[in-house]
Amino acid sequence: MAGPPPSLTSSRFTGLGRPCVLVMGELLMDTTCCFDEKTSPTGQQSLDWQNARRRLMKGAFAALAGSLFAPTALARAGERDFWSLPRHLWLRRHTSNGVEEFKGVYFANGQLLMEPYVQICRLMRDVREDAAVQMSPVLLDILCGLQGIARVQGVDEPLITTSGHRSRRTNSRIEGAARNSLHVQGRAWDGRMPGMSSSGMAEAAKYLQGGGVGLYVQREFVHIDDGRLRSWTGR
Repeated sequence: MAGPPPSLTSSRFTGLGRPCVLVMGELLMDTTCCFDEKTSPTGQQSLDWQNARRRLMKGAFAALAGSLFAPTALARAGERDFWSLPRHLWLRRHTSNGVEEFKGVYFANGQLLMEPYVQICRLMRDVREDAAVQMSPVLLDILCGLQGIARVQGVDEPLITTSGHRSRRTNSRIEGAARNSLHVQGRAWDGRMPGMSSSGMAEAAKYLQGGGVGLYVQREFVHIDDGRLRSWTGR
């Protein structure tokens, strides 16, 4: 297996319009870079790992669709492989500069679509530092699956993003944040969805088996990441 790719600041990043390697957690330096399928998307996770995680979510999604929601459009989609369809996301974020939103397809025909992907990464930036990094595509897939489940339940609303990427400095200033938080690596999302309870979101995310799920009851938000399978409840 090939070793981890170089960072975007190395010679592999050759400027505007030239190929670069997608490296999770690296600064988003150029909006025209492409995804090199022959290399690992991150120094910590191989492309094989991402494909394996997607296969796990595929099976969980189909089982969930068939057992809990049949007969529904989602069950039919699960039968013909939900993940083979174009993957949509609807994200919204409230910042000091106003409301930012992404609504569209980020993955189709087996490829990550770079222009929408960069828009998503910008929306998920560290707003305190105004620093965007390349976010994990597996994390985006988990959020896509979550919205698919929500639509089956009659909820067609954006995911309200409260936290995406965090710099180490920002992360150190957040009470209760883990020192090695996956937010720092561009592999975690915090937020909520209008019309769906935080507990309902957490249960749906756990069914997808894409990574870690934290439910924060009093503050009414959910943490989702693409790390090892685990779940917890916080205040």
